Amino acid sequence: MSNDTDVTSGQRSGIGQSTRRTFLGGLGATAGIGALTGRGEARGRADGALSSASYYVVRSDGRGPKGRSKDCSGWWNRGSGRGRDGGNESRYHVLEAASGRVAFTTDGTADEAFQYAFDELSSGGTVVASGDEFRFGGPATLGDGTALVGQQSTRFVVAGEDPAATDEPSGHDLIRARGDDVTIANITFDANGTRLDNHAIQADDCDGLLVANNRTVDGFQMAISFSRCANVQVVGNEVLDPNWYGITARAADDELDLRRSENVVVARNYVAGVTYNNIATYNVSNFTVYGNVAEDGGHSLIACSPAQQGAIIGNVCRDLEEYAPDPGGEAGIEIEYKETHVREEIAGTPLARSYDITISGNQVDNCPVGVLARTVPADSDDEAARETERPYSFTVTGNTISDAADAGIRIRSGEAGVVATNTVRNSQSPIEIDENYAVEIQQGLNATRE
Repeated sequence: MSNDTDVTSGQRSGIGQSTRRTFLGGLGATAGIGALTGRGEARGRADGALSSASYYVVRSDGRGPKGRSKDCSGWWNRGSGRGRDGGNESRYHVLEAASGRVAFTTDGTADEAFQYAFDELSSGGTVVASGDEFRFGGPATLGDGTALVGQQSTRFVVAGEDPAATDEPSGHDLIRARGDDVTIANITFDANGTRLDNHAIQADDCDGLLVANNRTVDGFQMAISFSRCANVQVVGNEVLDPNWYGITARAADDELDLRRSENVVVARNYVAGVTYNNIATYNVSNFTVYGNVAEDGGHSLIACSPAQQGAIIGNVCRDLEEYAPDPGGEAGIEIEYKETHVREEIAGTPLARSYDITISGNQVDNCPVGVLARTVPADSDDEAARETERPYSFTVTGNTISDAADAGIRIRSGEAGVVATNTVRNSQSPIEIDENYAVEIQQGLNATRE
């Protein structure tokens, strides 16, 4: 690797005027920051502008048009047309936005270049990834006030273990957020067939997090994960075929798993092809899950366990095929107390239970259960827990549930709930309330149709 500090702003390292002009002029609009904020700059909370410092990360492969080669001082960028393996000729360059000067070059993996750029933004700023394929040998970590933004065909790929070597090869995280006021947007994250011990994006201990308009493909244990975060927005992402979870407050790292977050919005995402939960707001308070499409999962498609003071509104949930179901089956939408989700710091407190949850205006199709409330103790014989730890003060209204083979709405355990104005079609048990463990459940104006 090299630090090209000898390259001056007058020697633009082969970056033509048009390329530099396109980058500088389009930093907001072309890269997507303007679309996210309404302005051509990254914004912090309270509408405070983040630092204007910016870097541009690009890849070159040492060959110009018609195969002509150039050295580091005059490289040609061939775009994203290279194969997945990249080859030994690939190099990654970090450019200063203000001057076009190459600040850093490596012939290693792309994480080295991105980490250099992130580390240089000690006061925050923006890193724009060109529309290339970047191969990561390990995670790169963002700090405070940093925006990472891709362009139309930016792709981050896990490099490492051969996916054919084992049934479910381990990988590594691609991007980690470890600061306040962080944005990650407009990037395709490719797990390259790795399915364990990794995330596309993992955020921990962030106050102010925006994850928007990204795609995740071909693996990851958990695609988009956040822990110990506040003021989170996960918006407009497409999550395809993760192994365990799609968008979740869980983490593959046991130290970060199931840490509490608050003030969370999960909106307008498409999540499909998941073994467990498509969207799992576990250990979250003050949350909204709305306008998402969740399909083809193995456990309940949208689940909160435990969670408080939240709304699950206007989502489409369909086509669930049970994978090792918990008692009571799996549902399109679930409110749950599950003892194994409760960390020691909240055990025995109100935060260990689910309450004040609104489930309204959702479309649920072809799931064993449409909407489910339940208690799952660690000891399956502990029936008393279904009385002491049951979800309470929840509302299930205005949902349309079709083709629920087991039950349209099933309240296995719950207290002080309202189940009203729902439509259940083609279910052998439209509304099922367990009289032993579900108490004070008010029902009214529900409609059932064949």
